[in-house]
Amino acid sequence: MCMDTPLETVFRENLRFYRQKAKLSQEKLSALLDKNINYITIIESGKSLPPITMIEQIAEILHVEPKCFLEPLEKNKEVYFDKNAFLSQAKDEIAKSAEEILQNLLQKSPTSAIIPL
Repeated sequence: MCMDTPLETVFRENLRFYRQKAKLSQEKLSALLDKNINYITIIESGKSLPPITMIEQIAEILHVEPKCFLEPLEKNKEVYFDKNAFLSQAKDEIAKSAEEILQNLLQKSPTSAIIPL
């Protein structure tokens, strides 16, 4: 399989993604691994790579399969959080819910009790 991105870079990016998804700081993950406080910082910066056994431990803490660190995020069906798409979808859902609530209120209330806006 040919990849445009070096495997080490894919690993570092995935580690950072899954760590952040788990809401863990680099220091906290290092502590959970019983390693130096800068251990994950060193890995994510590209200064070092962990042994396979450590990758397995990291995967267990982050609740992912170890292979997820070696595949581009798109293959893992993971996407980065898109704030604009989220806000757009949330607005649409809120508008739809508000419309349904108003329709229900209109159906239940007598028309004389409704005050025009």
